[in-house]
Amino acid sequence: MKGSIVAIVTPMNSDGSIDFDSFDKLMKFHEESGTDGIVLVGTTGESATLRKDEREEIFKFGKNYKNVALMAGIGSSSTREACELAEIALKHDIQNCLAVTPYYNKPSQKGLTLHYKELSRTGAKIMLYNVPGRTGIDLLPSTVNILSEINNIIGIKEAVNVQSRFKDLKQIKDNRQEFLLLSGDDPTFVNFMEYCGDGVISVAANIIPAKIKELCDLCFLEKFNEAKILNEKYLNLYDLLFTEASPSPSKFLLEKMSLLENNLRLPLHPLSERFKEEVYEAYKKI
Repeated sequence: MKGSIVAIVTPMNSDGSIDFDSFDKLMKFHEESGTDGIVLVGTTGESATLRKDEREEIFKFGKNYKNVALMAGIGSSSTREACELAEIALKHDIQNCLAVTPYYNKPSQKGLTLHYKELSRTGAKIMLYNVPGRTGIDLLPSTVNILSEINNIIGIKEAVNVQSRFKDLKQIKDNRQEFLLLSGDDPTFVNFMEYCGDGVISVAANIIPAKIKELCDLCFLEKFNEAKILNEKYLNLYDLLFTEASPSPSKFLLEKMSLLENNLRLPLHPLSERFKEEVYEAYKKI
């Protein structure tokens, strides 16, 4: 799975239940926009607030959409639960699984290695996900290199965006060409793709999917200067999509786009009033 991949929000009703009618509209919106892939129940999908049975409902629902590749978010602070979620995804014909590093526990690099090796035994295609700003632990390139030797560990979503990290990951890819390198940061993903990347798992693609797709396609054509100039137009929106905890700003805009109702589960909450005008104006300028 390469290119423009959306970390899709999970639509919810006012009572907190999953709004599958709006979910259907979102899925079709991405199919029509040319989105290359959809991550179901990632961080932007409020995975930490969803029960295991609810995740299964979403995985089962997702397999009805044949025109876009799917990836299941199976992240958990518990290795056993993450393995169970991978098995649930496989049960519903989703092979690709995005597994964030176990959060809060702060495992050692050895613990991370053992965690992902256990996940690989499920037979799912495991995409590593490193986002130390959220999890409190950094999956180091030396550990990624060890894990890249396992055939069904297929790549990494990397949210540490410094050139030295890009260089280390590129070396891993040079040794295993099919190992996918996906950016986890909208503002810098064009630079990541120029250096070594295969695409982005994007929050902004919830709002501007066709534009993120266009940027990825320009990168694949090696038109990096054109992509960088175009990407400049979206930097303010990227920033504002995190003005409060994601996906609060995204859901606010998706409601403006008549794609869902702006409902989240606590401790997340709808975008605060003082941010609404600025966020909406940034969107309207695109």
